This record gives sequence, structure tokens and C-alpha cells, in this order.
Amino acid sequence: MSGTTETTGTAPAPSGRLARLRSAPYAVLALGAFLAAAYLCLVNLDYAALWHDEAPAALIGKNLLEQGSVTGWDGRNLAGGTNGRTLNAQMQDVLPPLMYALNAAGFALFGVNETGARIMHALIGILALALLYLLLRRHIANQPRLVFFLFLFAAWSPQLLLYFRQSRYYAFMVLGVIAGFYLYERYWQSRNAVWIALLTPVLALSFFNHYTGGAATMLTLAAWHLLFRVRETARRDWLLFAASGAVAGALGLAYLAYMGVVGGERSGFGAYTGVVGGAGHEATLSLYLWRIWIYIRDTFAADWVSWPVFIWFAGMLVLAWQKRRAPRRKIPRRAARKGKRKQSAAGTVQAAGTGAPAVFAGLPFAAVGQLVLMGALFVLISGALSVQPVDFNSLSDLRYFMGALPLLLAMKGLFVEWLWRKSAVAGAAALAVLLFTSAGAAPFNIPSRHSGEPTLGAHLFQFVREVHRPYRDSIRVTSDYLLAHAGQDDLVYVPGFADREALMFYTGGRVKFCCQLDRNSPLPRAAVEALNAPLYLGEHTPDWIVVFGPLRPQFWDSVKAQYAVAERLDVYFYPTQRPEIDFRAFAPLPPRHGVTVLHKRKQ
Repeated sequence: MSGTTETTGTAPAPSGRLARLRSAPYAVLALGAFLAAAYLCLVNLDYAALWHDEAPAALIGKNLLEQGSVTGWDGRNLAGGTNGRTLNAQMQDVLPPLMYALNAAGFALFGVNETGARIMHALIGILALALLYLLLRRHIANQPRLVFFLFLFAAWSPQLLLYFRQSRYYAFMVLGVIAGFYLYERYWQSRNAVWIALLTPVLALSFFNHYTGGAATMLTLAAWHLLFRVRETARRDWLLFAASGAVAGALGLAYLAYMGVVGGERSGFGAYTGVVGGAGHEATLSLYLWRIWIYIRDTFAADWVSWPVFIWFAGMLVLAWQKRRAPRRKIPRRAARKGKRKQSAAGTVQAAGTGAPAVFAGLPFAAVGQLVLMGALFVLISGALSVQPVDFNSLSDLRYFMGALPLLLAMKGLFVEWLWRKSAVAGAAALAVLLFTSAGAAPFNIPSRHSGEPTLGAHLFQFVREVHRPYRDSIRVTSDYLLAHAGQDDLVYVPGFADREALMFYTGGRVKFCCQLDRNSPLPRAAVEALNAPLYLGEHTPDWIVVFGPLRPQFWDSVKAQYAVAERLDVYFYPTQRPEIDFRAFAPLPPRHGVTVLHKRKQ
């Protein structure tokens, strides 16, 4: 499979000037789609509070800007995950540092706020879309309308836009996958070592952006090369590829060794994340295969890959494969010329003697299939490398391989182009349904993990409405309450690190968060005590206790002698501004359980 457009059975390519004239309207449409996507990436970035994955990244980014280190300690409060587990002995966060650097840059330019935390990631998302268009233009030549359709499905994907607007690693994961494939293809077409020189820092930055995502990007390119290019690879090519991978790998390994993840006392990611596998499906199926199945299933259920489109795509590839394998009959020249005249009159490109249908006319199935396969390889490899324990809840977290999303969406664009060539009305209808709704996930869609309702809907319209008319979220409401009612340096206890660190970003200058470490914390006790902060559980009495979700009777019975309910905040307790479609709510949910604020009784 080559990286160029298929020409077998197609009409001759038009001249350069004619091709430019034909592509001009679609280039203008693509530019319009790009500008609209850029606007949706950047508009009202402060529409919702940072949720409990964004906030720690923002806190470490703020510390990096102010102290020059990815430390979890800001002089008043400590951010470090459950029981301080994501910090090493020097209180440095061991997670990939690129998102912290981007957050620090955003804060330096726009201040320490939601816009500062999200702006650099949104700009990288916009850059990823621009590079995607360049990749499509080179990969699928002389197909301007198809290129536009492929680009449109990525640029106006509400899920992709939601990921781009997050203060996390998501946007650069997409950029790394697209840039890696683009630079690899440019090298293979030109054999110019400059492209490998550019590819190397992209691979290294992809690793520093997300360890699993970066490793998956490198392994995906390696698998791609072994599948399709190994026979054409010269010794010089092997040396360049090996040098690029070695440099990127060495930089990543050196950083992990420096942070203590490799070779330290707490060697290994499990020692820092606390994520471990468990018993579940090993008795009937290997954990690996079970994990891959769940990841594949959920890409369908979330409408990354629509079931009807995938079945059509797979069926067409089977037909194309059969056509390619069909034996050709030798036809006399006169009969061949006569057949060609009939073909031209009928407007088809059916190959003589193969019996192949005319539906393949000019459609670059293999070229688009390469994009889809690249995305599928990334999902499979990232799923295999992920530490997520899917055997506990049989659910995948799509953000760990969302870098494949724009490539997997290519199937939808090809399907619309196929229909459009048959009927513009049918193609326009399919475009509207697949672009503006998640109907392609039915009936396998993911139910919302909070409301239990199906996630089917017109998500693009819901997203546009939400960013212009935001609703209250639990983090914003709770932080506003603390800022209004808590005294300077009051002690606040929040069970669960996620909600605590989200509040820490907004109220850490007013209050101190206490009782977040227990005796089993992996952090050196001497280092913690040197901070002179109320961090150990049971050694301090907080002034406030904030409980997100139900106030459990057992917990209430243990504290009601010392605390009174100060307020029950009328807001849904979970931060539903997450990007994953099954976690998200585009409108406020009923304030079930809410947020309970307890205040210490006066003695």
C-alpha cells in the first residue's frame, strides 16, 4: 500500500491548472470549516471550571512558572494525587511534563485562570487540524471533495473539539500522531533525511506529552513500516529510522530515570499511579484480548466509528480485494478498444473481464484505508500499553487513545463521498446525519455514567450551545462558596484527591487543604514534615469538610458531634465538563446528592 492515490481503473489525472480550478471551491469550504473549528476551540475557554484532571495539571504548571520545577508543593498546599502517590521523593510530579510546560506558558501570557490553562492546548489542536489537512491533500491527490469531507468530519467533531479545549495532553496526542505519519510519509516519498530530523523531536515530545501515547505513536509507525515498506527499505533507511527511535527513546528513558520512575526505589508506574489489574476475565479470556475488545467496542459505541459505515467500509474492501485477485482474461486489442469506448460512453470504469461494479470508480479505498489502519493500530497498541484496569468495570477510557480519532473518522468521509457520487441528495443527507448527530452509534451507544440515559444526540449543536450558554458546575459553585465564607488560612478537608485538587486551584490562596496523606503515603515523612503543613490525616482538625455526592450515614455519624451542615449546594456533584461523551452532560443534571459543606461547631 503506497501513500499516494490509487490510479488503477481511474480516469487520467487532470492537468495542474484544471486540478487547481476543480479544487478551489472545496479548498475554500475547507478553510471555512477550519476557521469555524478554530473559533470553537478558542471561544469562552473559561466557560467551565477546571475539572479534576485539568486542575492538577494547571497547579503543577503554575508551580513550574513560579518555581522552575514540576513540584506539587506551592508553598501552601500539596497536589500529588491519591496519598501523594504521583510525586517522587523530591515532591516532583512524575507524569509527562509537556502539559505542565504548556500550562506555564499559557499562564505567563493570559494569567493564572481557565483561559491560561487551556489556551496553548487549544492552539495545538488548531495546528493539528491544519496539519491534518496538509496530510490529506498529499495523501489523496485529485480528490478535492473527498479531502474536504474527510477534513470536515475531524474539524467539526464535537468530541475532538472537547478534547482540544482541555488543559491536558489530548491536543498534542492528536498532533503527534498526525505529524508522525505526515513526516514519515514525506521522508518515504523524498528520502530526504531532513524529514527524519523533524520526526525525531515530534516522537520525543509525544512521549513527554503522554508516556503511553508517545510509545504507541512510535510503535504504530514501526508496525506500519514493517507491514508495508520493509521490502523497499535500504540500509540507509534502517539506520535513519533506528537513530530516530534511539534518540527519542533515550531522551524518554533518561527523563524517567531522573524522576525515579525507572531504577528508583519506587520503580515502575504502578508504584506511582496505584493502578493495578484484578481478577475478572482471565479465566475465560486473556486480559490482553479482553482489553482490546473493550477498547474496540467503545470506539464504536461512542460513535468514533459508526457501525453502519464500518460494515459498508469492510464490505467494500472485501469487494475491492476480490476484484484485485480476480484473474484477468486476455482480450484482443480491437475488443479492448471497443470496451473502452463503451466504458467512456457509460461513464464507468469497470475493468474489462473482472466483473467489478462501477461503484469503485475513482474512490481511493486503499488510501483512505491507510488512514483508518494507522488509527486502528494506534488504538490497539495504546490499548495494549495502557495501565487502565478494564477488567474491573469493563469500560474503557477513550482519552488514552483519542489521538486516533481524526483518522478513524475518515471512514465517514469516504462513505459520504460514495453516496454523493450516486446522488447528491443522498450524500448531503448522510453528511448531515453523520456530522451533526451520533446516530451512527445506535443501538450500541454508551449510556451516560451519571444519568443512565443514552448519549445519542446532536452533540455538535449541544456543544456550540453550551460554550455560549454555560451552566453551573460543582467546582465553580463550591469554590465560590468557600471564597465567600471561609476565613484566611482556614483548614479544609475534602475526601478524595480529585475534587480537592480542583478546589485547590481556585481557593488555595485563601484556605489550606489538610488531612490528605495517611501513614502509608510513599512520600518520605521527613520531607513532608519539612513542609510544615497540615497534611497528615488524623493529626489536624479541619474548619470545613466538603463532601461531593452523598453524605454517607457512617461518615456523618463519625463527625456530627463536631460539625454542622453549613450548606447543601444545589448543584450536581460530579464535574460533567469532562470531554468523554459518556461522562459529559451538555445541560445541567438534577442536583442529585449535591455538595454538602460542613463547618466545625463552635466550642
